[in-house]
Amino acid sequence: MTIASFLKNVQGSMPVVMALTAIPLLVAAGSAIDMVHANSAQTALQAEVDAAALAGGTSKLSGNDLKNVVRKYVKANAALASAEFDNSDISYGTVSGSTNFYVKVEAKMPTSFLGIVGIPTLDISAYSEVDKGGQAMELALVLDNTASMNSEGRLAALKTSAKLLVNTVLDNTPPGAYVKIGIAPFSNYVNVGINNRHSSWVDVIDDYTETTAQSYNSYPNATYTNCHLVDHPYLNDGVPAVWQENVCDVNPGTPVLVTYYPTHTWNGCVGSRNSPLDVTVASPGIKYPGIMDVSCPSAVTDLTSDKTTLISQIDGMVANNETYIPAGLVWGWNLLDSNAPFTTAKNKAQMLALKGTKSLVLMTDGDNTLSPTYPTHNGNDAAMADNLTDQLCNNIKAEGISVYTVGFKVTKPSSVTLLQNCASNPSQAYVAADDAALAAAFSEIAGSLAQVRVVQ
Repeated sequence: MTIASFLKNVQGSMPVVMALTAIPLLVAAGSAIDMVHANSAQTALQAEVDAAALAGGTSKLSGNDLKNVVRKYVKANAALASAEFDNSDISYGTVSGSTNFYVKVEAKMPTSFLGIVGIPTLDISAYSEVDKGGQAMELALVLDNTASMNSEGRLAALKTSAKLLVNTVLDNTPPGAYVKIGIAPFSNYVNVGINNRHSSWVDVIDDYTETTAQSYNSYPNATYTNCHLVDHPYLNDGVPAVWQENVCDVNPGTPVLVTYYPTHTWNGCVGSRNSPLDVTVASPGIKYPGIMDVSCPSAVTDLTSDKTTLISQIDGMVANNETYIPAGLVWGWNLLDSNAPFTTAKNKAQMLALKGTKSLVLMTDGDNTLSPTYPTHNGNDAAMADNLTDQLCNNIKAEGISVYTVGFKVTKPSSVTLLQNCASNPSQAYVAADDAALAAAFSEIAGSLAQVRVVQ
């Protein structure tokens, strides 16, 4: 048969031949895409398993708690959303012959193109091992300084417990180890320090006095008779309280006009950036709004290993105003972030080189009573505030920061659940019903913060 006749005979089959030829090419191209997806998932899985191992190495886990923590870490990552694994694919425990702690996860990544040739999944796995007794740690204490802490001696109990934790951690730091602690007192706002008024990351005007006078009537010659006290029940940051009013029959006398010029002062208080920046420390170039004419707790203490500075800060805490937990969480997270506003913290690469950990302890005695009205916190939508608290907790944990929570005399079920969900795992969520339980919680946290480092 001649070439011409052969071509004539197969001419009608050419589309079929071309289609058959294209299939291997498509499979090859698709396989490359599947491999890229699997490699991305592998990298994400390793990062999450490292974080889970660090959490396990610093916690007293039992039963399926660690497995649940690992699943929470890996399933929260978008790159692993379609990965297939269950509890039988997760192992953990103490390495034989050592005190090291390990976590191992094996998973299957569904394929899109390799399934055509009978490969429906690709195996991915990750192993992480931590050595207790490592050499680096950064810790942020986010402490409730709201008005309710003035009742029942709560603030005094917090000061005692917080100082116990600081002493325990720093007194047991090995020579030459990198260990630093920062403190973020919070109420409705956080105080970043009036010395930061002109910092690049805060937007606040100078104090000023109005040029237009205002006036009111004063009654310096008033007389009062038949005076008696009247009780007025109210909620002081969610805690029942009573204030007494001295009620009298008043003869005001001749009024005297008083003229004054209002002054406006910044006390170091900052509010919330607009959503979604109110639940992250990203984009530090977008400034935090300074709020004029409001009060807030003592200023944030940046990370330090100076025990005297930390103890002095704790002793100087004063309770006032109402509760907005997200304010404290944002600034506790900022203490642990290497970018502005505070730049003392080491970045992820530096901490990895030191094989260290970052942890945050949130302590509160009550429920969110305020919500953001951007940039202020004057709303009363507790559900909104709880949702923002939950988002912040998840975002902080996603950064590999180990979160502990302590609810002090918190009785509202939804608030207890909020704090439990905020913690990195159930063993890191504490509910303290009295002063002794609060001290015990802080003591146990201090013990569990024994340094760990990734060794494999």
